[in-house]
Amino acid sequence: MTSTSQKFKKLLPLFIVQFFTWLGLFSMWIYSVPVVSKYIFKLGNSESNFENATFWVGIYFALYSILGTTLAFLIQKWIKKFNAYLVHSLFLLLGSFGLISIYFINSAYGLLLSFALIGVAWSSISTVPYLMVEKISEDQEDAEKYYAIFNFSTVIPQVVAAFLLAYLTKNYFAGETNKTIFLGGIFTLISAAISYFLFLKKR
Repeated sequence: MTSTSQKFKKLLPLFIVQFFTWLGLFSMWIYSVPVVSKYIFKLGNSESNFENATFWVGIYFALYSILGTTLAFLIQKWIKKFNAYLVHSLFLLLGSFGLISIYFINSAYGLLLSFALIGVAWSSISTVPYLMVEKISEDQEDAEKYYAIFNFSTVIPQVVAAFLLAYLTKNYFAGETNKTIFLGGIFTLISAAISYFLFLKKR
């Protein structure tokens, strides 16, 4: 039987991957509407213009959610053939490309590709870490306990993002929110690199 301390040691690297992953996601969730409004449609601050940007962001979010949910059904098959950290790192890499590309794209339709890549990453983000927790656990009761603990891997980045991203956007990016999402892509790229390092370490 694996001791509790050993299980925590196995969870800790995944917590680190999750921390950078969710910083990237929160940059997208918080700043997508301002970015689309200002840099894609070159809109002002009127209510109707803001609603237009919100409508398009709704399309982008629906795209990545649907794609992520669809691919999630295939994830379990892939991680049986390949190492879970390897699969996760590759999907996170694609997601980082999606977030970073938002900085360079100035077309509403071009952003569909960006969010499709984010959807690929989302399929892994919403599946693989939880399958890893389940693998570490020894029974259902044990799994529920570690799932509860694992929820902090999303709560902590959320708290950090609420202060860090706003501070950086105001004080270092001069309010240019597209730079904030670009930074979110870098955070996701870091999470992909850490996940790949963990794969190499387990080989």
